[in-house]
Amino acid sequence: MTYTFASATILLLLICDPLGNIPIFANALRHVAPERRARVILREVSIAFGLLLAFMFVGDRFLRVMGLSGLSLQIAGAVVL
Repeated sequence: MTYTFASATILLLLICDPLGNIPIFANALRHVAPERRARVILREVSIAFGLLLAFMFVGDRFLRVMGLSGLSLQIAGAVVL
């Protein structure tokens, strides 16, 4: 199956559920000073973006090193769901 950038973006948004995670994130930042919240949010988003970029470029090689195929990863994901 080939993925376009648009389909990958839609899939990522559906999996991450950003609107559903707002209350959880707001509750986690409850004890952080209001002037630090923007920096904390930017730091966390930057870390997540860096991880996404890293796995986008080296994800296939990582799976090969681990000895996993795409099919086995799909089956494991289906079992988890």
